Amino acid sequence: MTGTVALDIETISPNLGDGENVDFMDSRDFQLVAVGVGHRLTPDSDIEIDVLWRSGIEDGDEYELLCELVYWLTERHADELITYNGVNFDLRHIRGRAQILADAVGDETLPEAVHVALQRPSYHRDLMHDIISQHGYRMSLEDAVEEHTGARPPAFSWNGETIGNGDIPRLAQKWLTHRSGLADLGDRAPQLRNTLENYIRADIEPLFRLHDNLDR
Repeated sequence: MTGTVALDIETISPNLGDGENVDFMDSRDFQLVAVGVGHRLTPDSDIEIDVLWRSGIEDGDEYELLCELVYWLTERHADELITYNGVNFDLRHIRGRAQILADAVGDETLPEAVHVALQRPSYHRDLMHDIISQHGYRMSLEDAVEEHTGARPPAFSWNGETIGNGDIPRLAQKWLTHRSGLADLGDRAPQLRNTLENYIRADIEPLFRLHDNLDR
């Protein structure tokens, strides 16, 4: 057995303004800005957590992020992939963006490479499906983790206010615009990057805890 991989994407919708008209099933309405990934060899092993970042606003930058994800997954050789709402969101849009970017950058091998990397684990377990099966309704990851482990994932703040999932696209767009040289966050840029990184990392470790507690 070579362990378990966890995955969670963060996205932006730069072409939709405030995002009110976003179609959650349409990958044209999303772009990848970061992917949180974790790997654990055994239930008693330490969890390796990484955040893979898009470096700029161009199609080629998102393409490179997907290539980095393919490499990361290929190196781990996990038996199981865990996500939270991965069927309808994370894996759907990783595959969708791969097809869109293949056309944009002229690399038709990308969708197949992404597909193979995601299929390397023999089993994908979407933990939201477990929650719905047990409770009869959807929960946020934070609520599900608290319900089943007794500990809520940590909260993070920006500008003195607690941030949640709905704030991440706006903040990620702000950081990416700065990273691309189209805006200047000054000396606050590292702080924003660290806040986003810590937030993404804090979504990965609880996936393993939730996974373990659902099996008890």
